[in-house]
Amino acid sequence: MVQPPPRLETRVVVVPDADSDRGRFVARALATLDAAVVLAGSDTQALAGLAAELGSVGTRVGVLVDDVATEAGRAALVEMVNELFPLRNG
Repeated sequence: MVQPPPRLETRVVVVPDADSDRGRFVARALATLDAAVVLAGSDTQALAGLAAELGSVGTRVGVLVDDVATEAGRAALVEMVNELFPLRNG
């Protein structure tokens, strides 16, 4: 028997290079599974467009215009995720 895909409504998933074709595909797929999505990349306009698209269908979205391959980019990512998607207790 084929199992349905898991629901990710309690997860925040970071999509690096979300301004690329592959990144956009991954972000859209995660959105269909109800994940909150953080779009990371360098193309501000592409990220904003994708964020608007995903947000219009109810996806919780954060955008980080930074390189998560760097220490500074990762620090900015952690700060943003903690601010936008705080842990829920209980």
